[in-house]
Order: sequence, then C-alpha cells, then structure tokens
Amino acid sequence: MNRPVPFVRTNVACALFAVTSLWLASCGDDGVNCEIDAVFTDQQQAEIRRAADDWNKLTVRDVTFAPEGEGDWLILPASVTLNRLGYAQRKRRLIRINPVTPDEQIYAVALHELGHALGLGHVPKGVMAPDRQTIVFSDEDMAECRGVGACPD
Repeated sequence: MNRPVPFVRTNVACALFAVTSLWLASCGDDGVNCEIDAVFTDQQQAEIRRAADDWNKLTVRDVTFAPEGEGDWLILPASVTLNRLGYAQRKRRLIRINPVTPDEQIYAVALHELGHALGLGHVPKGVMAPDRQTIVFSDEDMAECRGVGACPD
C-alpha cells in the first residue's frame, strides 16, 4: 500500500529546492558584470578586458563591463603592501589587482581572478593554479569550469 508523503517532508523538499535555486542564482549564473577602477592605466584596463574576452570564449556566463557606478563587480587596486598580485572576494563581489603588477602580468592575474568571479576554485595546474602564473587553460581548469556550471559539458 502506498502511503502519501507527509506534508512536512514535502515542504522541506520545496524549501531545500528554493534555497538551492537561490544559491545557484547568487553564484553568478547571469555572468559577471564588472566595473574597472580608473586608477588602472589604459594598458592595464585593456589587459583585464582581454582576459574577460578569453573567458567569454569558453563560458556560458559572460564577463561584461559597465560604466562607473553600474557594475555588480568592482575591479579595484589591491594594497601595494600586499604580498600577492591579486585576489577575489566573491561575497563582496570584488576583484583586487595590485596596481604595481607589471603590465605584462596583469593579463594572467586578471584571468585567474575573473575565474574566481565566475565561480571557479583553485586547481593544481593551469590558469586557476594558486601558486603559478600561466595563461594556458589546463584540463583541470576546464573540468573545474564545467563542475561549477560556467562551461558547457
């Protein structure tokens, strides 16, 4: 004999579905709409935009740029005394790039930090490796990208 599912369990399942849906929506399924701080030079801004273009070739979540005051994510300078070239803070929707980073490294730093904004975590090899700087997407990068739903299967 089939027994009906109790009402309480159904409500719990619906609540879990709603929470999961909210979490997915907050993870950037709509993409990353950035605003670049004017402190960055034109060359640095161009490198940041180039990094976004390369992510846009791979992902289903676009990285776009908005005029001042209209971006959901801010790309700001990091503290010069900071002992790293950049970092991302997903909860605050901030990407920090050390402004003393040489122009030829800004692209690699932006590529890595935009990956975090898209939802990717660190991997052993590739663009998302925490301890090496590279501009070559690895199989691990792509698996992580697919795993978080930012890249198509």
